Amino acid sequence: MYLSFGLQWTDKKAYDETLLKLAGLFKKNFEVFANYKIGKDNKLTEEIVAAGPIF
Repeated sequence: MYLSFGLQWTDKKAYDETLLKLAGLFKKNFEVFANYKIGKDNKLTEEIVAAGPIF
């Protein structure tokens, strides 16, 4: 069994638009941290970015 959120929306166009909007907001927020460094070392940031979503 799996969840299919799109089936819960009566307006499929509104669902698709909202889905794309939220994905864009997530991507924009994630980009804020892409170049974050702890001191002079950014190895941890590189590992986190590598494990994250691919856009």
